[in-house]
Amino acid sequence: MSLRVPQAKGQMYVFPELLEDKVDNGPHEARFFLYLADILDLDLYKANNMGSPPYSRTILVAVIFYSMFKGYYSPQSIKKYVKDSIGAHWILNGMKMPSYKTLERTINSLLKEIDEIFIQILKICEGLSLIGKQRMYIDGVKVQANASKHKAMSYKYLKRKIETGRNELEVLFSALKDSLDDFENLTDEELREIIDEEADIVHNELRKNHQKLLDLRQEQTFNLDVSEMRETDQINEIDHTTLKGKSDILKNSSEENYDETLEMLNNTAFINKRVIKMETAKTKLEDVWKKENGDNKIPDKRQINFTDSDSCIMITKHHGVQQCYNHFAVIDDRAHIILGTHTSNNSSDQLGLIPTIENAQGMYGNLEGFKLGADAGFFSADNIIYTQANGIDYYSSYPERKSRYAKDKFKYNYDTDTYTCPEGNILSVESQSKDGNLRKYSNGSVCAACEYSSKCTKARDGVRRIGRDMKNDAIRDKAKEKAKSEEGKEILKLRKSVPEPVWGNIRVQDGFEQMHFRGIEKSTLEFKLHCVMHNIRKILKVYFKTESYQEFIHSTEQSYPHTA
Repeated sequence: MSLRVPQAKGQMYVFPELLEDKVDNGPHEARFFLYLADILDLDLYKANNMGSPPYSRTILVAVIFYSMFKGYYSPQSIKKYVKDSIGAHWILNGMKMPSYKTLERTINSLLKEIDEIFIQILKICEGLSLIGKQRMYIDGVKVQANASKHKAMSYKYLKRKIETGRNELEVLFSALKDSLDDFENLTDEELREIIDEEADIVHNELRKNHQKLLDLRQEQTFNLDVSEMRETDQINEIDHTTLKGKSDILKNSSEENYDETLEMLNNTAFINKRVIKMETAKTKLEDVWKKENGDNKIPDKRQINFTDSDSCIMITKHHGVQQCYNHFAVIDDRAHIILGTHTSNNSSDQLGLIPTIENAQGMYGNLEGFKLGADAGFFSADNIIYTQANGIDYYSSYPERKSRYAKDKFKYNYDTDTYTCPEGNILSVESQSKDGNLRKYSNGSVCAACEYSSKCTKARDGVRRIGRDMKNDAIRDKAKEKAKSEEGKEILKLRKSVPEPVWGNIRVQDGFEQMHFRGIEKSTLEFKLHCVMHNIRKILKVYFKTESYQEFIHSTEQSYPHTA
């Protein structure tokens, strides 16, 4: 019970007793996170060869995880939260919080070890029987990158803008060359080098001067103690004396041409920086494309973002077209524990299954014998073949088109090697590849007499043709039959009710609406951190609901080094 009496003056606030009331007398998140940080085996905990750390690293990790559990992930927000948090003060037990920079370095160290932390948390989950080892589900979620979709350009537009920028620079160079009288003895290359160098100087000085003016205006507007601007605070919008002292071109410009020359130099620097930035982005786009697709031609619509070049334009379920990363996770169905993750900058879910399973096998272990459920986005022959090779019993729903005359409405007969169209007509082999694997089926005479031909095909000759991959289509047909089985229906009916709550919990409890880091490597680590916190929340539920587990955790507290 609190010792404070409402509205009583001169009373003292007994903080240690408040800690005892709120923390020591029962299960509390702070007690759990102190225990968790203590049992983790991290390189971060290893002592330096020289000197001693100014804080207990175990306690600092406990405070960081505790703050992240409450939804605070940045060093600034953690520092602010700890200041007023009873649980954080109980963990610290007199130890002072380090600076923002130290917090940032500690969080970066945790991210470097996130795979090892993930593995250790999964071992705890397995020890608490939170992993059922029978059924798991894979799903993906697109999260907005720390970049605007308006900062992206297509390859075709990028090339056009670079060409336009180069033409503008040529026009500016010609105009400056004609206006300069004291540089006739220089070649065009030498003059261009001087112009570029002095243009950068002028551009930077103008930006500095502009920022000083903005700062002064903000001081006058928001600082009520400043009644009026002092004479020494007067700042011209452009400091021409400084500019002339740093630029020979401006110094030698006539009064009539000074303003025009100043503007042309500033524009030259601005356009030149923009062109260099676009050329760098174009080179990176070409390098990434060549690495992924070899010598194939880059599509004109291929895009790159200038803020986060690794992110990609994607269509999201609730927010339309956004600059995103596509995150995947394999989730065990018993307690919704995440077994593995993968982050991609490709919007296709099909390409996410194999790397996600591989990561889960690295984090958790062998998944042989598990039943895996997935939605239609993951349906592909490659995924089916991969899961079979790894001993995973894979069930996937499959895409179905609404049109009565879609390809999936044509039934293939394995005995006769023919297709039967929705109207009951037979389509036989029209042509095939040399190896016989790729075949086309048609029946021109029937299509010519069919009254539904215009609805069935858009071919100029009015003949409907069905292509078949003899190997992969057979694999997909078997997977569809498997999904239609009673066991398949039972497994697939949970394909949304298992993964979707996981994304909802991470989004709501962590505020994970947008990426904080940029680049696919750091975004991968950031997503894994949120998945680790999700699994920790599941362990925390066991702690609150199990008295024996509480007693075990609380019995270890006497050994914690609370002081720095």
